[in-house]
Formats: sequence, C-alpha cells, structure tokens
Amino acid sequence: MILTMLGVNGPYPSPKGACSGYLLTSDSGRTKILIDCGSGVLGRLLNECTVRDLNAVILTHLHFDHMSDMLPMNYLLQAAGIESLRVLCPQTPDKVRRILEDGALDLYPMKDITIGEMKIEFLPVSHPVEAYAVRVFCDGKTFVYTSDTNECDALTLFSNEADLLLADAGLLRDDWTIKKPHMTPGMCARLARDARARMLVLTHINPSYNAEAVLDEAVNDYPEAMVARAGLRINI
Repeated sequence: MILTMLGVNGPYPSPKGACSGYLLTSDSGRTKILIDCGSGVLGRLLNECTVRDLNAVILTHLHFDHMSDMLPMNYLLQAAGIESLRVLCPQTPDKVRRILEDGALDLYPMKDITIGEMKIEFLPVSHPVEAYAVRVFCDGKTFVYTSDTNECDALTLFSNEADLLLADAGLLRDDWTIKKPHMTPGMCARLARDARARMLVLTHINPSYNAEAVLDEAVNDYPEAMVARAGLRINI
C-alpha cells in the first residue's frame, strides 16, 4: 500500500496547509480510498487522482476538520456526472450527518467491510463525538489510523504489529488532560511501542506547535517516530 498525506493539521489548517486527509492506494493502483476530508484536502486530492478513481471515502468522525471538504466534493461529483460515491461515516452528530445526505454521497455505516483489494475494520475510540480508528489490510501489510482520540485501551490490540501506525498527536504534554480530545506524542509513541508497530507517524499537528517539539516528546519511547507533513508519501 501507498499512503499519501494530503493534510495533517487540526483543528484548523496551517498557512498553505490542510486538515486531516489521507489517500491510501493499493500497490496495483486499482483500489484508492480517501480517509478523512478536512478543509483544504479536496484540491490536494485532485493532484493525486480524479474523483472517479476513488473506490470510497471513510470519514472517521464528523468534526469539520475531518469532513468539511465533502461539501464541495458533492459539487465536483455533480460536475463530473457521478451519481454515487460510497462514504462510510458515523451516524452522529445528526445535524452534521444530514448535511452529507444530499447529492451523490451514498452513506454507509462504520461496519467492517472489504472494498476492492482492501479489508477494512473499525474500532470506536475516545472522542467527544462518535469516532473510529481504522485498520486496513492489503498487499500483505497492515495500516492503522487512530483518528482523533484520547487514551483508549483497545487501541493497543487493534494496532498490534501494524506496519504503519498513523496516530493523533494533537496535544503536547503540557496541554493535555484526561478530559481533552487528543493524545500526546508521547502517548502515541508508547502505543506504537506496546503494539510493536513497525513505523509510527504523528499527525493532527496543531499549527501553533513546532514539529521538533512534537517529535521530541515521542522519540524517547519510539526513536524512529516521524512527524507527518502534507505531500509525504510512504510505501507501507
């Protein structure tokens, strides 16, 4: 699989940046799934493929920094004459989900599914709204994305021996409390270590943070950790 990072910021984009959006492509190129579609992601997606190339979109939760570009996506589908695009997304919050119900977006529940060459599984995580981690098996490899979450015990088993763990490092240590909606880089690193993940990439980077500060909090527990950046492409 190939992971292309279209946007890596949250809860708002950095200058010239974009919020959460990740394109996962099978080695053959026949299966392409967009995971999250926050502000600024759609234009970057179109640098990588056409909307017709997408087999599906997964929205891990319905906060705007993870789904707002689905609204202009609907206009693009109409302009391209595409009648239906499969979108897997949570049932709540109701008001936000109703925004997605018009147009060509064909909404599916977050249930384990096989799409093209990818077997996809979901895990509910700890966030103020209904949210899910995603695990994808394809080409003999395993990709896990935590989505936005605070501590969640089940993530260790869910991430077990992932070839790539993409983890929410949305809060530095001094800004974190148990009531906050994100993990810290150190928590991500310990998750990757305990799950024996082969690669860790820290994402959902707050634009007010320095990437070096984010990395510094992770390397003691996972020395090979990386900080996500838009445009980064990783062969899993």
